[in-house]
Amino acid sequence: MTQKTIGQNTGQSGRVNLSGPELKKFDAEVGDEIKIDIAESKGIAKAIIENSSECEFVIVSKPEAGTSAEDNDE
Repeated sequence: MTQKTIGQNTGQSGRVNLSGPELKKFDAEVGDEIKIDIAESKGIAKAIIENSSECEFVIVSKPEAGTSAEDNDE
């Protein structure tokens, strides 16, 4: 798992665009760091998002306090 920074329509690599409801759900702000993981198995992804035809999904969670992107980069 790696960490990225929340961006808003930046078009820059290394940023994840979240808005309104997502930011509220994660109690996050633009510029906060988040953890990113990819579900490569459609079976796993389907358990998260039903009836999807996509093969990969981004799974986002807010990191614990005191961690940084450098601590968790793989």
